[in-house]
Amino acid sequence: MPTTTTTTAEAVLAALGSGPATAAEVAEAAGIGRSTATKVLAALAASGQVERTPGGRDGARRLPDRWALPEAAGDPDPSAGDGGDPQGTASPRLGKGELAGMVAAFLHDHPGEHSPSAVAKALGGRSAGAVGNALGRLAASGQATQTGDRPRRYQAAAG
Repeated sequence: MPTTTTTTAEAVLAALGSGPATAAEVAEAAGIGRSTATKVLAALAASGQVERTPGGRDGARRLPDRWALPEAAGDPDPSAGDGGDPQGTASPRLGKGELAGMVAAFLHDHPGEHSPSAVAKALGGRSAGAVGNALGRLAASGQATQTGDRPRRYQAAAG
């Protein structure tokens, strides 16, 4: 016998079958409360059954996140060319430790001192704060050397 959670998750997945939607739109289509829809969508996203696209901002107003079923491998990207990211600055999400590896490789391939913002820009517009944190961890592990405090600057460790 199916549980209520399974039935709710199935209703949410069915609601997303017609295309991307906000949590409120999913809730209405599935006949459930918005908070329930949000919780189920988060659980489905954690298991990889749905994908979340952050809503962004319209001035000071936060736009709602959009949820969709994952694309099948080889399907064309439906958002390509639709103006969703007009400057093409969105970077794919990285796994744990990937950014530190990219930063270490950059320092190795580009001798000299670099600021976190310069490294972030060179890595395709990554977050300067995240790159700064990665540089701090690399310095603590001996893979990089902090050469200046104000502004913070780093270089690959010798050897």
